[in-house]
Amino acid sequence: MKALEGKGAHMHPGLARFRESLCEKGWRRTLALIPRNVLHRLTDFDRRHGTDTAVEATGRAGLPEAHEPYEATSAYLFHGIIRRLSADPRTFTFVDLGSGKGKVLLLAAHYPFRRIIGVEYDARLSATAAANARRYRHPRRRVDRVETRCADAGAFDFPDGNLLIYMFNPFKAAVMVRVLANLETALRRTPRTVLVVYRNPTQRHLLDRSPLFTCVDDRAYPTRRFGTGPAAHVLVYRNSCYGVSSRS
Repeated sequence: MKALEGKGAHMHPGLARFRESLCEKGWRRTLALIPRNVLHRLTDFDRRHGTDTAVEATGRAGLPEAHEPYEATSAYLFHGIIRRLSADPRTFTFVDLGSGKGKVLLLAAHYPFRRIIGVEYDARLSATAAANARRYRHPRRRVDRVETRCADAGAFDFPDGNLLIYMFNPFKAAVMVRVLANLETALRRTPRTVLVVYRNPTQRHLLDRSPLFTCVDDRAYPTRRFGTGPAAHVLVYRNSCYGVSSRS
């Protein structure tokens, strides 16, 4: 028995997981999982690109109450959202509020945005996003420079020019109120077009009440992981006051 335990201790991790699955699920269920696992290895984003964008088990550990934990967005869903906007990326700066490990920033680099900026409160996640941006090599990447800012989204000073702001349920009402106040200040200073893409819109009531924005699209993008639940729900808002300037 001891000899077997010692032998198992040096077993390849994949074989060890296979043996555990056999013990827990039996031969039939284990063999049925093989095609799914092979597909995962072939299509997994981080395996293909040498990046680290996966959601962590630690969740919201160490985060202030007003901030939500990092969640990654699938490439399929993101590209579907961007294509539906019918906006010329060359005239917009892309800003991801609560950018986490930066997967959305990498996907945004497939489009010729004027600038791509990620704003993340957690310094460790922000550093990972910066490392991912350096590592990411994709033949369709159009923007070399991806900016990562370790900052409070509620205090972020939005740059001039048209803005496409992406949010995947990054924070609660207390931060959203400050974000909208900063946007109002920015629009009063320089009228321009602002689009807000809000996935899993838990604070949509604040945008719906805002005099700044009108909801122009409301739909679910079904995903394998989330189905048609809240995380698949995406709203798009466009600014409706202080003027619009497509030349900004």
